[in-house]
Amino acid sequence: MSESALSNTTSEHFNRAAAALKDAKREAYAAIDNAVDGIASAYGDSRPLLSRLGQQARGYAQDGYDTARQQARVLRERGEAAMDSTRGYVRDEPVKSLLIAAAVGAAVIALVEVVRLRRR
Repeated sequence: MSESALSNTTSEHFNRAAAALKDAKREAYAAIDNAVDGIASAYGDSRPLLSRLGQQARGYAQDGYDTARQQARVLRERGEAAMDSTRGYVRDEPVKSLLIAAAVGAAVIALVEVVRLRRR
């Protein structure tokens, strides 16, 4: 094979390789463009759904907050009623109240002692 034939064959191979690289580059760009379009489309389609989910989550959170506030108010009112009832009982029955308090205190001390002895 002559030098010029070898040079022509080499040039053909390089030209084919360059053309193949250009085709691969064009196809890669087309694939990237398709992927970007798909992502943009998916984002556009999911945006209203995400917005609705966010609104529902805010609504649930607000409902939970309102319920917790109401329960706290109810518990506070019950606690105040129990304190008022206890104050009234202590005012009406001071000796009984003192004896009950002493009995409860003794029971708590006995319970603490039992627990302490069991730990040893």
